Amino acid sequence: MFKKILVVARGAAPQQPAVQRAALCAGRITQLILLDVVHEPMLDGYLGNTAIYEPLRQRVVAERRGLIEALAAALEARGLEASGKALWDHPLDEAVAKQVRSAEADLVVVAPAGEGLSHGDWQLVARCPAPVLVVRGAADGKYRSIVAAVDPLHMHAKPAELDLAILAHARELQADTGAKLTAVHCHTPIEYFGADVAGAGVTDDERRAALEALLERVGIPKSAATLATGAPHEVLEGMAERGEADVIVMGVLARGRIKDWLIGSTAERVLHRARVDVLAVKPSHVR
Repeated sequence: MFKKILVVARGAAPQQPAVQRAALCAGRITQLILLDVVHEPMLDGYLGNTAIYEPLRQRVVAERRGLIEALAAALEARGLEASGKALWDHPLDEAVAKQVRSAEADLVVVAPAGEGLSHGDWQLVARCPAPVLVVRGAADGKYRSIVAAVDPLHMHAKPAELDLAILAHARELQADTGAKLTAVHCHTPIEYFGADVAGAGVTDDERRAALEALLERVGIPKSAATLATGAPHEVLEGMAERGEADVIVMGVLARGRIKDWLIGSTAERVLHRARVDVLAVKPSHVR
């Protein structure tokens, strides 16, 4: 069960998706921390003088703090443990990361401000030291179907640690919501690449055995195992479109020289296209 959920608030509207989803995911002992990161570039300073606008910055933060604390009080009236915090900081990903470490939050919930993810949203997903739940779907009910995407044979150079983290957080989300959990291992047909592709000689029985062994390690029933043929992002998007997934739990793994924003092609495509929530997990998130 998630003990501390940090919610990146977009203003103080009580019906904003991130707040609604976090409240639905909160268990009996969960503490919700509503964070409003305030920053207006025009108030940073003038000709190097950062103090000139300090009184105005403090007034803006105080106003936003009052609003976010009122939103937290409304959640407490519903029986949830919640607190509100507003602070002047930027960029968003660094501000959130500092608060995650300070509060020892084990989940961050964020909803894009627009139709798609902004540069700041991508940075937050890639850099956050805690798993990030990106709210893309409707936040008007508890999850019914959780899909965890894993690669037990590590064909895509993902460490075994990452699969364990994915399943651990999927199980934790299931404990808080009571949803059905499905663990999916996607593999592309060898005809697509040719016979020399990695894993070409692996049978479906061997794939299933590896997947079931992985599930057994984290205490998930073997009945949750599912094999799927096709490109991972297409399989996952298809499951979302057919109503077989309300939330997709998947790994993000930065590679190369541009690690600040590169999180893996499958994760990028699913986050960009799928209209369901995505819980992005990194290897270091194993409990």
